[in-house]
Amino acid sequence: MRERTRARLTEDIARHLADILEFDVKDPVLRAAAPTVMAVRLSPDGAEAVVYVYVEGTSDERAKVLAALAHDHGFLRTQLAQRLSVRRVPKLTFELDETLDRALRLEALFGEDCRG
Repeated sequence: MRERTRARLTEDIARHLADILEFDVKDPVLRAAAPTVMAVRLSPDGAEAVVYVYVEGTSDERAKVLAALAHDHGFLRTQLAQRLSVRRVPKLTFELDETLDRALRLEALFGEDCRG
């Protein structure tokens, strides 16, 4: 797969998954948590995609959301297939994106150093 095609597909997957999670998902765990798609990493051949999501809450709540995403991956992939114009929709794997949490912790630490 060419690099430009892969980049476009990555952006399309992220955008469509965000829409699906916001408007079309029926799972009560996902509706309540409202996970945010932060990034998508597509394999070089386009067969697999790792979707990084951010979820606010405790580690238990995040684990429940990851379990719900894993459980509903078939529905999410079917919805993507209806929206994307590709021959094969990538296999989806979901992981938590903890970048925002780390940034907030660093900001709190630096804020304490500047004030102290």
